[in-house]
Amino acid sequence: MSFSNREKNIIGAMALDGAVTVYYFSQAMALTGGPDLTSFELGGIVGKTIGLAIILAIILHVVINGRTSPEAADERDGAIEGKANTIAYTVLLLGVVIVMGGVLMGSWFGAAFSAGNIINTPFFVFHALVLAITASDFSKWAAQLVLYRRGY
Repeated sequence: MSFSNREKNIIGAMALDGAVTVYYFSQAMALTGGPDLTSFELGGIVGKTIGLAIILAIILHVVINGRTSPEAADERDGAIEGKANTIAYTVLLLGVVIVMGGVLMGSWFGAAFSAGNIINTPFFVFHALVLAITASDFSKWAAQLVLYRRGY
């Protein structure tokens, strides 16, 4: 099974996003998330993660594309990207609605619903939204890959 350059870039982007996501969440979940958590600590993790993502993206681009020039996009590429963006938007919207519902339910039902009211902490809400954005990104890459493999 051979992959086009565009498919290799999509698979590489999925792998990069996965690695960066695992790194970020492993570092962020090591923090307590309590009142002692400072934005400086979380900012340091975000800065390291962004730096790691940039370095890995450059390496990935060089490895995948090497000396080849990028393929010119045509109408099919635009249609595939449009469908993938629609799917990603739906996943993002669903994630945001779930987070909003969790926060609302936590405020309505208090500690009985939200396991010590952790759902209403800014630390949890921030990371739940980051997870929604990441899921949206993965759904876009997966949709593009499936649509390219099917031939649209």
